[in-house]
This record gives sequence, structure tokens and C-alpha cells, in this order.
Amino acid sequence: MTNIGNNIKKLRKVRGLSQQAFADLFNLSRGNISSYEELRAEPKIETVMIIANYFGIPLQSLIQENLSVNQILNFSDYFEPAIVTNSTKKLASIPLLTREVMMNNNDLLNQIEGAEQLQLPIQSKHKFLAIEFSELIAAPLELEVKEQSILIFEGIEIESLHLLHHNLGLFLSEEEVFIGKYDQNGEQISLILNSWKSSLFSLPDIKYYWKLYGKFEKV
Repeated sequence: MTNIGNNIKKLRKVRGLSQQAFADLFNLSRGNISSYEELRAEPKIETVMIIANYFGIPLQSLIQENLSVNQILNFSDYFEPAIVTNSTKKLASIPLLTREVMMNNNDLLNQIEGAEQLQLPIQSKHKFLAIEFSELIAAPLELEVKEQSILIFEGIEIESLHLLHHNLGLFLSEEEVFIGKYDQNGEQISLILNSWKSSLFSLPDIKYYWKLYGKFEKV
């Protein structure tokens, strides 16, 4: 017996997801999630791999450990390379805005379409965007990231806006780019860099909701 059922239940509650919302993320049924959490069944290993990758949790930890809330919250920067397979069909092509592009172009939104592509083992229907971090990008102090690291951001859709609160995200417009922390108050969502810099969003701005998914940096 593994800990996958208990960990799915804890992960779902920490992320504020109902059983149906969690099931929808992975093309499962609410009954599937219920059976996992009640330890009446266990998901296929392929499904466990996708769940681990989506939430940035090491596969072995999701299966074997009794995860704590702090562990779940601190796994957001983890990316499981073991999910890479020999099939390139399982690799997602993600546009990368390099340091040079971000230094030399003001209209960054139009640079995404023709940007270089990263091939990463991400299995998700969501859109992703990668940027090469530099000292030119304003970011909160809690984001501990090295120069020239690659930050991966996930595009969040309207039905998943509740996942933004207190998560780090990217503001990207034609003229400006910065990283901040999302704050949600009812239907109002702000991305806050510091006490004097923030941006207030409304629902029509949905294409700009980029939540930090993971990072790659030299060791």
C-alpha cells in the first residue's frame, strides 16, 4: 500500500480543489478521486506521474511519503526529469524569451509567437511561457533565483483563478515586465512586486495570468 491516496487528498485540499475540479485537471472522474482518497483503488502509474509533474512534486515522494502541508507548498520549484521518455510526442514546446530578446525589444507580447522553443516534459493542456531571468527583471526578494536561470510560467484560465492567490507570477505587457505575488480579493486580482509597485487585473486580462510553475538553474 502506498501513500498516494492520502497525498492526493491532502494535495487537493491545500490547493483548494474539489474532487471534481481535481479530476478535471487530469481527465479523470470524481469517482476516481473519491476511490483513491478512500484507499479503495490506486491510480495508474502514468496518472501518478502526470499529477506529480503538474504540481511539481518528486514522484517518489508523492507515492511513498506522508506529505506535510509545508512540503506541498515548497515543492512548487521542483521539476521531475524522470518523466522524460524516448517519445518526443510527450514533450511540450514552450516559447522562451531570452535575456537578449527582453533587453532589446519593447513589444515583448509580439515576441512570444516567434520565440525560441524549449522542449520540456510537461503534460498539461495549459499554455506555458519561459523567460531567462536577469537582474533587469524586477522580482520580490523571496524569489531566490540565480542570474540566467530559466523560469517557467503556467497560463491560468478563468476556472482556476483560485490557484493564483499567494503564488508568484509574471506581469508581461508591451512595455513592462516584472515578477510579483498574486493577491485575490473577491473578483479583484493584483500582482504585487512591493509596497509601491503592483498591477490590478480584471477578468478580460486573463491572457496575462502567468503563475510560476518551476525553474531551471545551474547547480
